Formats: sequence, C-alpha cells, structure tokens
Amino acid sequence: MGLGTVGWSILVMGISLATVIILWAWIGYIGPTYSSNTLIHQQKILRQHFGLPPQPVITDPKLLLTPPSLRDVKNNTANITTASAGTNSTGGKSVSIVPGASTLADKAFSSNPINVKVGGSVTWTNKDNVAHTVTSGTGSSDPTKGKEFDSGLSTLLAQGKTFSHTFKTAGEIPYFCQIHPTMVGKVAVS
Repeated sequence: MGLGTVGWSILVMGISLATVIILWAWIGYIGPTYSSNTLIHQQKILRQHFGLPPQPVITDPKLLLTPPSLRDVKNNTANITTASAGTNSTGGKSVSIVPGASTLADKAFSSNPINVKVGGSVTWTNKDNVAHTVTSGTGSSDPTKGKEFDSGLSTLLAQGKTFSHTFKTAGEIPYFCQIHPTMVGKVAVS
C-alpha cells in the first residue's frame, strides 16, 4: 500500500520539523540576549568612534524606574537636575542644558531667558546625556545664524562640557540648538 498525497505531506512536514529541532539544538537559540548584546556592542563602538563617554552602569533600583529625562546618572540618583541661573566661577552667568532637553523646546535651557550686562559672559553647561549646540539666531534658515556666537558641533558633545561667550553689545539675542532646532533660548544683554 503506497502513501497518498496526505501521507507524503505529513512525512515532509515531520522531516522539516525534525530538521528545525536538530538545527536549533545544534546552533543554539538566538533570541533577546543575542539582540541585547549586539545593541550594547554597537553602542560601545559608536561611543568610541564619536568620543562620547562610556555608558554609565545604573545600579540604583529607584533610578531604573525613573524616566531617562529625569535621571542624574552621573550621581546615580533619581533627582531632577536643573541648575539655576547663577554666577559661575569666573563671575559670568550660568545656563544649563537640562536632561531631556531635545524635547523641551523653550524649557531646554535653565534659566531662559538669561540676563547679562554688556561685557558679561554666559557659560552653557550640557547636563544632558545627548550632544547639543548653542548657536545665535532663530534657526537654520536665519541669515544671522552664528554671527554672535556658535558652540559648534563638538564643544557640547558630552555631559559636563561647557561653552562660554562674552557679550559686547546690548540687545536681545535668540539662540537655538542646531541638532535639535526646537530647543530655543534668549540672552537679554543690557
């Protein structure tokens, strides 16, 4: 008695299933662990390539439950980090680029606006874990973009990096981040 069409179909499916099981046992299961390790490796290579600091290891369980934009990873705490506009060590004013700044529009810089006297300086500190810029002007299409000041694409690359500028003339000077153009601020020079 020969195998009919149904019999041959069942035999082929059985052989295919056995082949898949044998290959799975021989090669091993490639799943989320593989993907996670690959992602970590790729991020490490990109951080080295662009000169970024190593990814911090988060150990605090409270911090792991806190949204990334509210984390102060450097101090391993779950506090919101915003610096007030005060006087920095050189006698100028300080502005912080706050964590999660790329989505905060005019709240990305603390304090905003910042007031400074003619001859005074402002120092911007990147407190975010993402690269930013501070560039005078209202946006990429502004013909006066970068005429007053421009941190460039490498100065505020990493958390803790700073950029300073001394203001020589009075007026209101808008500025923005070239990487995240919705981040906007203003310096009022009197």
